[in-house]
Amino acid sequence: MSDEFTSHFTDTKLDNTFRKVENKLGVKYPKTNTGLMQRSLLLFQKSVKSKATFKVYKQYLDHFMKWSGYPKEKYDMLSNENNKKVQKMIEDYIMAETSDPTKSPNSGAVRVFALKAFFEINDTEIKWKKIFRLLPQKVKRTGKLAYTTKDIQEMLNVAKNVRTSSLILFLSSSGVRVGAITGLKMKHIKDMPHGCKAFCIYEGSVEEYWTFCSPECSQELEKYFAKREQGGEAFTPDTAVFLGQNHDGTELIPMSEFSVYATIRRTLIQAGKRDPKKTVYNRHEKMTIHAFRKRFLTILKNTPNIKMATAERLVGHLTYKDEENNTVSLDSSYYAPLLEDLFDQYKLAIPELTIDDMNRVKIREAELDKITEKMSMQDRKAKSAQKRLFLLLLAQLEKNPHKVPDDFTQADIDELRHEIDTISA
Repeated sequence: MSDEFTSHFTDTKLDNTFRKVENKLGVKYPKTNTGLMQRSLLLFQKSVKSKATFKVYKQYLDHFMKWSGYPKEKYDMLSNENNKKVQKMIEDYIMAETSDPTKSPNSGAVRVFALKAFFEINDTEIKWKKIFRLLPQKVKRTGKLAYTTKDIQEMLNVAKNVRTSSLILFLSSSGVRVGAITGLKMKHIKDMPHGCKAFCIYEGSVEEYWTFCSPECSQELEKYFAKREQGGEAFTPDTAVFLGQNHDGTELIPMSEFSVYATIRRTLIQAGKRDPKKTVYNRHEKMTIHAFRKRFLTILKNTPNIKMATAERLVGHLTYKDEENNTVSLDSSYYAPLLEDLFDQYKLAIPELTIDDMNRVKIREAELDKITEKMSMQDRKAKSAQKRLFLLLLAQLEKNPHKVPDDFTQADIDELRHEIDTISA
């Protein structure tokens, strides 16, 4: 069997789920496109069980090939390279990347793990203990703080367009990871009461879960969708919720993780919360994307009557530590709340998740109106019950006047009649 036939036989097709439509802007929308996967890359993909992890690992592999001056996407060629040559390439790459002042020293390990996953599955023998010994000492992790409502307000004030504003509101009111945005499609959205929306995250995977967005986010998303439709885009169930553009601006594709990060970072710079001239690596106290998620989970956990398990489920956690530091499993075999039950608890946090002050005031006013109406109804029911009791007492007094208590005078009877008339008024 020839190598050419073997290569053709083992290739597999990948769907990028793109779609093409006519539009007024003169750009191409996602269309169906296929490509061939080389055997070495297919083995690499099959060996990494998580799609998100594979995507990160492949990015580091591609970066390694580019840094080494290796031909782009020639994975099979790389997997058949001389072991000693690959060993030297990896050593030089790790030493260079971990010495770069613009990059975190802590990022070296994941680069090694990515390369290790590719070369091991392709039977390339590398001295990995030696590679790991080249990693520098780790630095203290920062980025522990969440965005404040004011931080997000300042970002929205300088948001470049409706896509940016809807993206910011979505991240802040849903708590999703950045990796969830790329695969999010219109078929994953469901309208909910109070002007909210529900989103199915990582549909079809073991990490699948549901979360929601606030009314103000839902309104901004509708504006974003309407603008895209006005531009000529035809929406289908597989249409991406957030779109990005390729480098020459001729084709719109699902928004990538890098595009999400770049959009938020640019907005932070415009809001004066990042220094664009700072090139030396500096981990911020508030992480560019993850600070949205921290804020979301903090608000949920601080909202009365929201269960800890529900808060953790709404950010896609499968386990969490309870107050006694015991590990609690949220596997659907043990914890499978209905979507409506999840929403009943999520809506308790909507006022604090809301960014615009006026929107928050309106929500509070609506809540007070409901409370007032409920109290008024309860008061009417109490008065009705009191009136029936008084009428019954008066009827008994008139029917059996000889049973009137000695200390119960005509004046008392007249006062009772007056109370009944007051309740009826």
